[in-house]
Formats: sequence, structure tokens, C-alpha cells
Amino acid sequence: MRTHPIQSGSLGLVTGGASGIGLGIAQALLEAGLQVIVTDVRDDHLEEAQTLLGSAGDQVHFLRLDVTDRPQWRAARRFVEERFGALHVLCLNAGVGVLGSMLEASDADWEWITSVNLDGVLAGVETFLPHMVAHGRPGHIVATSSMGGLIVANDGGVYSAAKFGVVALIEGLRRDLQGGSVGATVLCPSAVTTNIYDHERMRPTIFQHPDAVRDDQALEAMEAFHKQLLALGRNPVEVGRMVWNGIEADAPYVFTDRNVWPTLVSRRDALLAFA
Repeated sequence: MRTHPIQSGSLGLVTGGASGIGLGIAQALLEAGLQVIVTDVRDDHLEEAQTLLGSAGDQVHFLRLDVTDRPQWRAARRFVEERFGALHVLCLNAGVGVLGSMLEASDADWEWITSVNLDGVLAGVETFLPHMVAHGRPGHIVATSSMGGLIVANDGGVYSAAKFGVVALIEGLRRDLQGGSVGATVLCPSAVTTNIYDHERMRPTIFQHPDAVRDDQALEAMEAFHKQLLALGRNPVEVGRMVWNGIEADAPYVFTDRNVWPTLVSRRDALLAFA
């Protein structure tokens, strides 16, 4: 496990950092005195984040990054090394939340969700882990999974398949990094006030089913339901501060709601009942 704290003035990079949980993490890192590179695939969100974080001045930087694109990841590493020298905190937060029956899921559904939610995390680790280990200074990797990475909701099978993978990736990485300068944490949030409900509208053309016909009325009803539900969740800045506390403590997991305890106990008991 990491033995030394992250120093003020260190550099952090947050994917999906221009809205929701990612923006909350970026704000928390800035509060902690880090320089932060906010990356996102959406230009409109990057513009909004620049306005919101403008008071941070040259402590914050913005970069367009599609986490499914390996060449863009390599370009991000060159940007870091040429301009800053070293990256210390990598927050792999970008993700998409699309629910539905696995029986009705298309190839495009599987490809989009896994390419962003799982492969996007793996690409970040592959790109920056060698760099972070090589420079030898205290560092940390945080990946955003979900409670859906530990428990499968009724309509979340495809989503959970990817998010379970994120948990496994970080658990394995944490074990392999033991005793070194870099730590690893997986974030498993419950309800948080984010825009995750509108992800279906931003689905790239390459991941759209060619025969699909979108039912806008049904989509609007679903978005309204999830927006109302998530409005009761935690503020993303609160979550960001929890993440920073987890980094400082080199915690293996960060949960955002103590009420998940009975659910985790139920899963444990169900596993043990069949062991």
C-alpha cells in the first residue's frame, strides 16, 4: 500500500470530470491543493466546467478525452509529460448508465457500455500506471464503479457486468501495488445527483443499433423518473471529498451511503449459503 501522502501541488487527472461525480472529484482535488486536468468527451460539459471552475485559474486545465480511444489516451499522457512532468492522481470516473433487460440488449448496448465503463478504465490504467510507478513519487488511482458493481439490480445486468469488472480490476491492482508508491481505490457510489439519466441521448452513432427505433416519449418518462430519484442522492462535491479522504487513507473502497450495509450483508450471506 502507498506509504506516503499525496503532496499539495501534485497533479490529478479526472475522466468524465466536467459533470456529475467527476466534477465533484475535480473540485475536491482543487480544494486539497492539487493541480487538476479535467477531461471529458462532451464539449458542452467542458465549457460549463471551465465557467464553474474559472476561479481556480491556472490550477485547473481542460482536455477533451474519449476514454474508448487509445490514441487519445496516449496523447493525454504526452500532454502530461511534456507540460507537467508527472501525474500523481488518476481518477477514472467516465461512465455511462444504461439499464434494461439483458434479453433485449443489442450488440451495440454491450459494446458501448463495456467500452466506456470497463475498457475505458483499463485503458487509463494501461496508459498511466507505468508512468506513475516509474516516477516513484506518491500516487493513487481511483476508479468509479457503482453499487451495481457489487449487486445486480433488476434491470442492470449489462451495466453490472462492466462495473463488476472495474471492482475486480482495482482489487487486483491494489494487491499487485502493495508496498509501492502507488495506491488504488474503487468508488462504489449509491444515488448521487448527476446527469447519468441522459446518457442514452449522447450515445455515439457507432454504438447505435442500426434497426433501433427510439421511443422519445418512453425515454422522456424514464429520464424524468431517474432525475427525480437521483435528486434525492448525495451532492457530487460531497462524493468528491469522500474520494479525496479515501485517497489520503489509501482505502480499498469508498461508499457514499451507509445504508448499503444491509444489502452487502445480504449478498455475503447469499454467497455463503451456497458455499
